[in-house]
Amino acid sequence: MRPLLLTAAVLLAAGILVESTDVALLSLMPLAAYALNATLEPPRFAVSRRRVGGAVEIVVESDWRPGVFHIYESTPVESSAAPPRWRLFKPPFRRRLTLKYRLAERAEPLPLVVEVYNPVFTKRRVATYLEEPRAVAEPAPLGPGAEEFQEVRPYQPGDSMRFINWRALAKTGELYVNRYLGPEAMTAVVVVDARRLRGLVLSAAAEAAGILAERGYSVSFYVLGHGPAQAVPRSFTPSCSGSPACGDVTIYVGSLRDVCAVLRCPRTYYIDVAASNPLVAVRRLGVYRELRSAGAVVLREAKELGRAL
Repeated sequence: MRPLLLTAAVLLAAGILVESTDVALLSLMPLAAYALNATLEPPRFAVSRRRVGGAVEIVVESDWRPGVFHIYESTPVESSAAPPRWRLFKPPFRRRLTLKYRLAERAEPLPLVVEVYNPVFTKRRVATYLEEPRAVAEPAPLGPGAEEFQEVRPYQPGDSMRFINWRALAKTGELYVNRYLGPEAMTAVVVVDARRLRGLVLSAAAEAAGILAERGYSVSFYVLGHGPAQAVPRSFTPSCSGSPACGDVTIYVGSLRDVCAVLRCPRTYYIDVAASNPLVAVRRLGVYRELRSAGAVVLREAKELGRAL
């Protein structure tokens, strides 16, 4: 709105100053554009929101008309925190907008308020949305060596961590376990060394666990400084203490500047989260040689695990 009116005012003033009717008449063009946009109705829209692990995805479906979306969470009146707010411009004929953001720890999404205006903010629509119900996870694929899948059921105290359904945990935020008939599924242990580059390490560990779960492995974690865990805890003090057990596949995730333990497991993979920097990787060639001499495979990124398995 303001740029159009400002442009019209500048052209009109310039026409008066130079005593040019043609320049002054040019001011009618932005005024006509403003008038045209002012008659437009805001786009009709529908909004959906769903949890994707620790993130939230908002999808806006609308008609062909252009508009400006203001999206924010409705915080309680007594809350002093400002709600997260996003402003998105939807060009004409674009029908889908996607917005993703990280969900704060231990927080649930609040009611979502969506305001949409026409391009010059003369008309608006408002709607409020709640979070979509969480989907029930589908059974994970059969693990290697498993003869027949039986069911996915809620976790109960005493259930083995090896059979946690990580896909269900990612979708619902709740623990489920796979039950099989016949031989047990093969196991994978993800060893987490978060002494350095903690954020990158936790992200790579989660990605590695997801890849292993997709391949049918029963995944568990061993967090150095904490011990065995069904999932990486929110709070722990990283250290080299601990003696991780081997799985059928064992993954060590960390910054391999120094390694807490050279694991003597049948199939061991080390993921160096800092190795994407070529200079760092060159300085650590000696460490890599030591690990490879012990029979391990060294990877630079978690996504390489899918090809290496």
